[in-house]
Amino acid sequence: MLAWILAVAVLAVLAVAVALADRVLAAHAEQRAAEVLSAPFGHPATVRVGGGSFLPQALRGRYRDVEVLGTLRVGEIAGATLVAHLTNAHLPLRQLLGGRARELACERVTGRLVLPYSELARIAPIPGLALHFEGERLMASASLPVPGISQLARIAGEAVLTLTPGGAVWLRIRGVSVAGLTLPGLVLNQLLPTLNVPVPLPPLPFGLRLDELRPTATGLVVDGSAEAPVFRRPTS
Repeated sequence: MLAWILAVAVLAVLAVAVALADRVLAAHAEQRAAEVLSAPFGHPATVRVGGGSFLPQALRGRYRDVEVLGTLRVGEIAGATLVAHLTNAHLPLRQLLGGRARELACERVTGRLVLPYSELARIAPIPGLALHFEGERLMASASLPVPGISQLARIAGEAVLTLTPGGAVWLRIRGVSVAGLTLPGLVLNQLLPTLNVPVPLPPLPFGLRLDELRPTATGLVVDGSAEAPVFRRPTS
C-alpha cells in the first residue's frame, strides 16, 4: 500500500514538473520567436505558441501554430492592428536553448489587419474624404468642386472597396446624393469619375499577399497570406 502511494506521489510530482517545464520552455520559445517576428511592429510583439503540448513540438523543432499580434504602422497608415498565424514554424531545439534565433521559417502565414477608416480616407485621392461605418455599410462623404459652379458640393454615398485580380484596391462611391444643391444630371455625371479612385495601400507586413477586404464597425479588415516565408532577425 505504501509503495502504491509513493508511486502515485512520484507520478504526480513528475506531472507537475513536466507541466512546469512545458510552460517555461514555451515562454522561452515565444521570446526567441519574438526576436525575429517583431520587426514590422517597431516594438516587441506578443507571440504565443499554440498547437497543443509544447514539449513534443520543441523536440521536433516544429510548431503547429504560432500567433503574432500587436499594433503597427503600415507604410503611411498608423494605428493598424495585426493578428498573424504561422503554420508549422521551424525553430531547432539548439536555437531555442542556445543563442538568439536568427531566422524562423514556416509552411504558411495568414494575417488579418484592421486599418482605421480615418487613415484610409487620408491616403485616398479624394479631397476631404470621410469614411464611417453605418449599419452594415461603409459610407463616404466629401466636398468637391462642381463643374461650372464656383462652390463646393457636399456629396455622400456608399463607399465600395474592391480588389482587382492584380491586387490593387479601388474605392467607388455609389448612390451619390448632393447636399444643399440641385445639380443637373449632366453635371452629376461629370462628378462621378472623380469618385472612382485607386487607394494606394502599402505592402503588407510579413510579405502577405492581399486576399480579401471587408469593412466592419472597427475598421477595414484586410486578410492576407503567404506561402513558405522565412523571417529573419534584423541586424543590429
